[in-house]
Amino acid sequence: MFGTALFATIGLLFLLSAIHVFTSTLYQSLFGKLPNTTLGAIAFVTFGLSLLAIVTASRLGPRRAVAFAAAALAVPVVLITAIRQEWIDLVLSAIAVVAGTQWVALVHAARGTVRGSPLPVALPAALAVDLVLRSAFATIPVVAAAPPLAVPLVLIAALLFLATGIGALPDMLTWSSPTARGALGLAAVAPLVLVAETGGLDGAQAAIAGGLGLDGGPSTQIGMVVMGIGIAVGAVALARGVPARPAAAAAIAVGAILLWLHVPVLSLAAGAAFAAGLTIAASVLASAPQSETRSAWLTVLAFGVGWLLFIAGAFVHYAYFASREALWVATAFVALAALLAPPSPLPRWRPLLAWSIAVLVVLVPAAGLLLTPVPATRASELSFRVMTYNVHQGFDAGDIPSLDRLADTISHEGPDVLVLEEVVRGWLIDDRHDVLGYLAGRLGMTYVFDPTIGDLYGNAILSKYPLTDVKRVAYPKEPGLRYQPRGAIYATVGTVRVVGTHLDENADASAVRTEQVRALLRELDGKGPTLILCDCNAKPDAPELKLITDSGFGDLGLGSGAGGNTFSSDDPHERIDYIFGTGVTPARGLIVDSTASDHKAVVVNVTVSAR
Repeated sequence: MFGTALFATIGLLFLLSAIHVFTSTLYQSLFGKLPNTTLGAIAFVTFGLSLLAIVTASRLGPRRAVAFAAAALAVPVVLITAIRQEWIDLVLSAIAVVAGTQWVALVHAARGTVRGSPLPVALPAALAVDLVLRSAFATIPVVAAAPPLAVPLVLIAALLFLATGIGALPDMLTWSSPTARGALGLAAVAPLVLVAETGGLDGAQAAIAGGLGLDGGPSTQIGMVVMGIGIAVGAVALARGVPARPAAAAAIAVGAILLWLHVPVLSLAAGAAFAAGLTIAASVLASAPQSETRSAWLTVLAFGVGWLLFIAGAFVHYAYFASREALWVATAFVALAALLAPPSPLPRWRPLLAWSIAVLVVLVPAAGLLLTPVPATRASELSFRVMTYNVHQGFDAGDIPSLDRLADTISHEGPDVLVLEEVVRGWLIDDRHDVLGYLAGRLGMTYVFDPTIGDLYGNAILSKYPLTDVKRVAYPKEPGLRYQPRGAIYATVGTVRVVGTHLDENADASAVRTEQVRALLRELDGKGPTLILCDCNAKPDAPELKLITDSGFGDLGLGSGAGGNTFSSDDPHERIDYIFGTGVTPARGLIVDSTASDHKAVVVNVTVSAR
């Protein structure tokens, strides 16, 4: 049983990696080029091809079908890790998603004389290991880590996956089929993954819901420790044979409600209950007895419907600006399916396995928390270096994850105050990395964060000096999905007021940006030196920028040598990123020549003018 559980656990980790790469590459490469509905249709078709497992099963039989799907999952993931090219990654990850979603159904449906499904153990174990890996790699997915480390790790995992698969499938296998209630549980497996990926096992989400992560600190690491405690409780509960179905449903319901209420401290603690419930439910949903049958069609259909629900929920959540309604529906479905699961005995977890997972999911996140650098702020000075950078959600000009390159680029310029736009902190469609937490830790800077879309996307100010008098302002939202919610964040550094913002991106929305600038300026008292750093999405002669300069702000880039084009970084043809200031004198400005993001950064040295 250990071999089959290991085989299934590694396969599920590969599938999660494929889903992350596919959704992020699809979003990064085609967002803005195709309508959201078209992107959703591409994703819907890709995940819908999981239903072709019926054909794979009928043509190849149990053993060969599972082996074929496993190879078709593992090989593309290895190639993705090694190649890292946008369009190749999109194609390879789509193949891996199709193969992986088929493999899950096939490995569950294929039964031997002494072999049940490995998923009741493998699914919660995979969720636990995924948390451990994200903690160990500071939220960077293994497949996106530095190639000298990532390629050997993924290759070894692939070889172990295929080797354990060969060892796990020696006996005579037949197809099996669930009852109607069992099929309901299988259909809820993919929605459970969605709930886990978008909140239930997301450390950044739990921390921000609990009041952490807006004003500095290792919030994501704290959230991961809390989630790890929840997983540990769930794993031990599975080993001790608690009444799993009501326990899972109750923990999910209570944890989710309290998490999304955003109550300081309480919502963070609720993350542990949520994580425990999802861990138990992951075992419950895949534990229904199945009877021998000629075809795997019902198992495939149940999982296939679940994957379609997964992508539908993800599309609604992200296309509608982090709408929580889709997550509430998915969470309710998972809790109900766990409660209605057939009353069959769960595979009893061995205490050694449960306690090993419990120790890992607490110890590794705790170590990550302890090793997170504590920023050492210093007294502000009259002269300092400021930088504005649209970090493209942690992806480079070729839409490949680039947190290390971003950190190196910023570190090389050595800003004292840094404004970031397009900061994402754990979105499924952005590889689930925490851009702000990672960069703040690498740069040794404190920060303030302004979420503008949901809790995990927005703008940030980072500083080597203390940040005080923090204020967040939401701009009026234009109706329709064409316009994103946007805002500005204000903080004081010494005697200088610093404002960071990201104005509307639509080319024909000058009037919208003008209203956003008016909202920004209304919040300034007009006293003392002030800096406005922004991705303004407007050319220098735009009326919305004239509104800023007519208010007394100078274009510091033009006055310091940083007046060049900033977008795109690999083909700079327009200037849309700016630093404006009043009460300061600029010097030694530059446009940073780097493709670590799709924008170039703007850097200016400023000195507070004598009164």
